[in-house]
Amino acid sequence: MFLNKRKKLLLIGFFFLCALFIWQVPKKPAVDADWQTHLAVPSLAEFKDNLVFIKNVRNFRYGPTEEEMQPAYYDKTYNLEEIKQVWFVVEPFNGQKYLAHTFLSFEFESGDFLAITIEARKTKNQKYGIIKGALRTFPLMYIAADERDVVLLRANLRQDNVYTYPVKLARPENARLLLTDMLERMNELVVKPAWYNTFLANCTSSIVYHVNRVSPSRVGNFSWKLWFTGYSDRLALQMGLIDTDLSLKQARQKYLITPRSQQIGDAEDYSRLIRQFE
Repeated sequence: MFLNKRKKLLLIGFFFLCALFIWQVPKKPAVDADWQTHLAVPSLAEFKDNLVFIKNVRNFRYGPTEEEMQPAYYDKTYNLEEIKQVWFVVEPFNGQKYLAHTFLSFEFESGDFLAITIEARKTKNQKYGIIKGALRTFPLMYIAADERDVVLLRANLRQDNVYTYPVKLARPENARLLLTDMLERMNELVVKPAWYNTFLANCTSSIVYHVNRVSPSRVGNFSWKLWFTGYSDRLALQMGLIDTDLSLKQARQKYLITPRSQQIGDAEDYSRLIRQFE
């Protein structure tokens, strides 16, 4: 009787997996849809020697609520040889311990800051969910944005804690290689969409993918901290990817920029001012 019950459970599980396979595998991510406003316009990069021209660098302003957006974009040329610093930005969701959004920001000698944020591209009638994200629901999107857009939104409008950690690179040229690899993937997704996945292709695991392409095996691909992204700064510190000798607690205290961001508001020299670390 026990064997029969076990066989029934295995059979049910088998048919469930078959149904899931049949439902999910044929699905293709959309190219055109009624996307949410801040996810509607893709960025594109054109390379020439040491320069990259990026079309549609997102530069939104938000307020007095997040829903009241003032869409704006600009086109800009960046010199890949003049990346001064790479920053790892972590935003725990509403003070949660387990989940966070992460992205990279590239600081140039000119004083420009270019953020690359990897997100689930949602339509206007969709809301993000962990289970939805684990299924083939949202296309994967890379957004090139002015840092004031993506940081001000999170620190001032959402009032989340935002941490900006300086990245320690194995070699100085890795900054250029890392940005180039991310921008090439951004271009690729515009013409050949891929699926976002909560566990396998989220904001943090996608960053790790690029880091490992530049420095093979630099970060393990199967750490649980890549799924529970609120622990991503802990992982980065353990792997020597954050340029500090501080403990995690001390680093979080030093590199928390939310109070300064709220104090200075939408200042012209915003990115420099929020980095007045003690």
